[in-house]
Amino acid sequence: MAESLMRARGAAGRVLIITDKPGWSYDTIARGLVRYNDNPGLVLDVVAASDQMAYIEREHHRYDLVFPLGWTQIIAKKKKLLYQPLLTFLDRRKLITGIHSHRSWDDYASMPDASPMPPPALLERLSQLKGINIISRRLYGIFERAGLTNIVLTENGVDTELFCPSTPVNTDRQVPLVVGFSGSKDIAKHDFLKGFSEFIEPLGALPNVRIKVLGGRGADQVRREEMPALYNQIDLYLCASTSEGFSQSVLEASACGRGVVSTRVGGCEDLIDEGRNGYFIRRHLDEIKALIGRLESDRLLVRALGENNRRIVAERYAWRRKVNDWLGFIESHLPVQGAKQTADNPCALSAAAR
Repeated sequence: MAESLMRARGAAGRVLIITDKPGWSYDTIARGLVRYNDNPGLVLDVVAASDQMAYIEREHHRYDLVFPLGWTQIIAKKKKLLYQPLLTFLDRRKLITGIHSHRSWDDYASMPDASPMPPPALLERLSQLKGINIISRRLYGIFERAGLTNIVLTENGVDTELFCPSTPVNTDRQVPLVVGFSGSKDIAKHDFLKGFSEFIEPLGALPNVRIKVLGGRGADQVRREEMPALYNQIDLYLCASTSEGFSQSVLEASACGRGVVSTRVGGCEDLIDEGRNGYFIRRHLDEIKALIGRLESDRLLVRALGENNRRIVAERYAWRRKVNDWLGFIESHLPVQGAKQTADNPCALSAAAR
């Protein structure tokens, strides 16, 4: 299985990190990298493609590396599985990127028990890039088996100082068990992926169970700084997805001391120690109902799941720890300083030739 890169401590350079939109998942990751960057020689500038494209096009050449966090920002999937370059003004020799999900390339074919291979045309495009980080072990395994070699595992992290328990999980059965969900559900394809209408919403009909949707899109979008308070209003987090890379919402709920019930997807497979900090489910409504009903009747167990989950996430997935893997990936692709100075200085080049 994948091993993380060792930090090239002392590596210096300027890196342009490109996210999609402020407040979305890539932005959350970028904030974590900037906040916990402990290398004074490594400058990380973060821009959003949604509103700073002019800056990207004008200034990208001033950076040692350009890091669009997701490959779909620089490669477009066209009909007949043709993958065409985007942002073609970027120097591919300075370009690194990441793989964060299955659905960006699999046409929704991935399932908890099925992992289709990526298309050859996509692999060809990705192989031309300087380096690629992948955020879950399952995704890494898929692309490794497909023959991609310029990859490294960098699991997602979470800010455990922002996302932390402020309200204990309720153990009083006089009030409902609150099961939380966060994600896009208003688009049919997204609803299928997340399983909200089919597997989560119906749980609200169970005795003494309430479903709480945490945030949303558009007018319902909640600022990241407000999300910890919402996670602290639930007792348990439920993920019924067909696939995930490494769900940011799962990590955030876990950091807030909530246990997780999830399908066997992405990072949840690595996070959950069944019976200790959560449980795995199939996408089968009767089975999910039976588990949630059992947990509703044992609130002390629900609290224990959450307390254990907080400890596990703080020990293994806090950005303070995970940032080493991400910075190691970035630093390993920075140009060697001596070589860069030689290339930038014609006199040094002439001296080297002599």
